[in-house]
Amino acid sequence: MTRKLLAIILCITMTLTFAVGCGQAKAPTDEPGDAQVEEPGDVADATATDDAAADTVDELTADEPENDDPMGPDYQQKRAEAEARAEAEAQAEQEANKGWFTFEPKVSSAFLEELYGETFVQTWYNIVDAALAGEDTFECPDQHTYDWVMGQFPEICFPVLVDLIQADYGTEVNGTGHLIYKTSREEFEQKVAEFQGWVEDIVYACIKPEYTDLEKALALYRYFYENYTYDYDTYEKMDDEYQDQVRCYRLFSEGHGICAEIGVAYAYILMQLGVDATGIGGNSIIQDTGHEWCYVRINGHNYHIDPTYAICIPGTLEFFMMTDEKRAEEYPVDTFSWGTYYSEGFLRPEYVADDDFFSPLWGCQLESFDHDAHVIHCYHYGDDGSPVYEDFDYEGF
Repeated sequence: MTRKLLAIILCITMTLTFAVGCGQAKAPTDEPGDAQVEEPGDVADATATDDAAADTVDELTADEPENDDPMGPDYQQKRAEAEARAEAEAQAEQEANKGWFTFEPKVSSAFLEELYGETFVQTWYNIVDAALAGEDTFECPDQHTYDWVMGQFPEICFPVLVDLIQADYGTEVNGTGHLIYKTSREEFEQKVAEFQGWVEDIVYACIKPEYTDLEKALALYRYFYENYTYDYDTYEKMDDEYQDQVRCYRLFSEGHGICAEIGVAYAYILMQLGVDATGIGGNSIIQDTGHEWCYVRINGHNYHIDPTYAICIPGTLEFFMMTDEKRAEEYPVDTFSWGTYYSEGFLRPEYVADDDFFSPLWGCQLESFDHDAHVIHCYHYGDDGSPVYEDFDYEGF
């Protein structure tokens, strides 16, 4: 009964938030809900905290007279203790799981190789090797490759490097590219180590080694809407001035960003986890604005995932594993730009996202998922406003 009451209150709160901030269908500017969440953990662990607290409520109220205040000081204290125990258990489990993940400085995806070509990807790896070794030069075939790789790959594939290196356009590229360092070597190494720590913290907070690619995407989706917020101040300035600080590194360091940062950051963590992902952009048919999200390939199928919209409406699965048709309700397919805003000049494969296996989730809120049972626990609201709980079987993913 308590969980249903909490769910109804959540529904009312989210409905009001959506009506005020998100009802205008402003993709990058949907009002994010101020979700109060437990210590970040994987989806199942986070739900376990709620369940433990709910069980405590039942235990506390079972023997109390009906006239007693169920929200009195004793109840509040015992609930806080139960939540603290659940949080400590989740943290202990996370600590026990550490050690399986290895941060990879050189990441890419099938999409980037298909979009830009193998030579571009290899040149990017050469840049990373040189930068980490403190070298000023790296192998690069020509100026065209140099310009595109230096202009695109650091933001997508190693975001901290945007603040640490820059292109040297005063030297001709003829088999060798040159780097200019923006910081001292000591600061460079400190920044890289700090960034690596952030990535590891995210992974260990929400991912387990046994997770499938789908489960990694889902757990990270939840992590993003529980831990990051939308930066309205920066968005409002974008039309009037160029925001040179807009980059996904800022999302990791400050905890907020706009769609161009959120979508790329989500794709970057997925690449660290071995999932094929990239950023993707499009133009809205509802209003004259652009937007960015993430494009993934899981089990041989392509899907759209929009972590920015998830931040706007925490808990919703409306924007998870979307088809082209679903995404085209607001962003037509002919406006899609895979990779970044700047990749239109490249002939790209005719990507198609037409697998609607996950369509039953789009009207639901996420509760948890069960790795062993291959089930997503979710709910939607019935005509009377009460939650209707469902189990979605994703076996095979």
